[in-house]
Amino acid sequence: MAKGIGYRTGALQRQKNSAPRRKLGELLVETGLLKKEKLAEVLKIQAETGKRLGEILIEMKTISEEEMAFALAMQLKIPYIDLYDYPIPANVVESIPREVARRFICVPIELNENILNVAMADPLDLNTIKDLQFMTGYNIQPSISTPTQIINALQQHFDPGKTLDQVASKLEGDEDLVEFLPDQDVVEEEERVEEFKNSPFIKMVDLIIRNAIKKGASDVHIEALENQVRVRNRVDGVLQDSIKLPKWTQPIIVSRIKVLGGMDISVKRLPQDGRIKVRSKTLSVDLRVSTLPTYYGEKVVIRILNKDESFLSLTELGFGDKSRKVVGNFIKQPQGMVLFTGPTGSGKTSSLYACMQEIRSDEVNIVTVEDPVEYELSGINQVQINEKVGLTFPFILRSILRQDPNVIMIGEIRDMETAEISLQASLTGHLVLSTLHTNDAPSAVTRLIDIGMPPYLIASAILGVVAQRLVRTICTDCKESYIPDPRDLSRLNLNKEGLPFEFYHGTGCASCGNFGYQGRTVIDEVMVIGYKMRELIQASATADMLREAAMATGMTTLGISGLDRIEKGLTTLDEVLKAVHQKEELTTICPSCGKNVNLDFSDCPYCKKPLVPTCDSCGRIAQMDWLVCPYCRNDLKSKS
Repeated sequence: MAKGIGYRTGALQRQKNSAPRRKLGELLVETGLLKKEKLAEVLKIQAETGKRLGEILIEMKTISEEEMAFALAMQLKIPYIDLYDYPIPANVVESIPREVARRFICVPIELNENILNVAMADPLDLNTIKDLQFMTGYNIQPSISTPTQIINALQQHFDPGKTLDQVASKLEGDEDLVEFLPDQDVVEEEERVEEFKNSPFIKMVDLIIRNAIKKGASDVHIEALENQVRVRNRVDGVLQDSIKLPKWTQPIIVSRIKVLGGMDISVKRLPQDGRIKVRSKTLSVDLRVSTLPTYYGEKVVIRILNKDESFLSLTELGFGDKSRKVVGNFIKQPQGMVLFTGPTGSGKTSSLYACMQEIRSDEVNIVTVEDPVEYELSGINQVQINEKVGLTFPFILRSILRQDPNVIMIGEIRDMETAEISLQASLTGHLVLSTLHTNDAPSAVTRLIDIGMPPYLIASAILGVVAQRLVRTICTDCKESYIPDPRDLSRLNLNKEGLPFEFYHGTGCASCGNFGYQGRTVIDEVMVIGYKMRELIQASATADMLREAAMATGMTTLGISGLDRIEKGLTTLDEVLKAVHQKEELTTICPSCGKNVNLDFSDCPYCKKPLVPTCDSCGRIAQMDWLVCPYCRNDLKSKS
């Protein structure tokens, strides 16, 4: 590095009246940045190669550029300048020609009368300082910064497009150009920036969104960090790094997104929401934009709502034949309530839209109440909540009941008033579809009771409850069989010997981005509210009692559904264990017949084989891999 960070330990001796200073290595040891043993090793390398101490340390990645520059600032008693997000007036930057600044790796940062403060990578280069004084006519006051920060600052002011082009080259190209369709109230704002349509920042925002859509992402996160801007895409429910941008691009990119989303670019201390429509030759996508002020600047999250996904059927979502048939019977009823439950991101809204797709016809009046409207469906009356003007769930629901609806879809039951109106509507000749945040199907009943609904009303109104999760599916291009971790197998009461079926996973390939997964599918449990269940609900039965009764009447739990997807080779054991983490939702597999069995069972009800191993001598529970009973020293492996 000819003009890198120049760390000359004896250069100040040429300066007159300079005070004695400590050696750089000793200073690094005193500040805790370097150990004495490491210093001795580096000094030996310096004697052999003739390189500078700082250059060797940075090449070895022992310390960072910033740490070295700060240590030198302490040693030389000159200011250290952190140029990240450092405001530099344009006239000051231009006081030194661009070619000269790049050649000497320096950038002017402040002009005070006849003194020009210059951040330099090598503040001990007296010849450079003299040349700068001659060219500018100012007295040069050197400060120290890192080469990376100096180059970024010069790039920001002289050629921002090149930096973004270099970063953009990391993204995959896509010839299918997208067109942004902002709301009418931001058309004038768009016209004001029309002259900058070829700006690299506008191209960068377009490329970020286009790349996320191409990868099938559901969300884009643009996060302001201390020294950079991180862009991540959520693909199949998991955040993946996309690109990293220089810190100085953050306010410009956020402003561009705000303009597209119809938000106020001058408001930076309050959260804002916006919406963008994207159209291309092959797709039409809605974007929901949300900004949040954070410590290092505004964070932007863009939710990508692909309209193609709103037309998926229950089969395409991954529901099994049995569950799909039961849900189909639910939505064919003239009245009653069907609830879809699960945590955020479990696909509840997609299931609601799939149900409406099946029952949509010219003979049926369907009205939805959503916050916000995620997908636009033709032939369906969709109403969006707007609490600022009083359009709340209860207010709209009362109005909807006067609109002669056959089917009412409510985005989410959040409070007592919404729950009461929804239940009453389901008893008066309307089919009501809605969602609720609970972990499983039986808990939906107890959740409504906790909200304040009487048990008799719940028992009379609800037809059934569908609980669901989303798990990633194995990439078909790199799918292969494997033996899972023994700790995961032990949760299913299995060991490596005598597995009831083959387990599969993805090894990672170009098709799936080396993640081993591609796409997602549903695991579900469908609880039918029959005669016996209604009696239990009216008697205020607990969720555990409801679960036992539902399983006795044929309910397939989330755990059994997950194991079915594993047995079919659709997903991995690890994915199911992450999605179904509650003990009461997990099941075990009988090592003898391979059937799915509840964890509470001691013996398999299908083949009578014991599921929980015990000692023949003392009768205590034993681990499957034990050779001897630790209580009575009986030989366990001698059991037949």
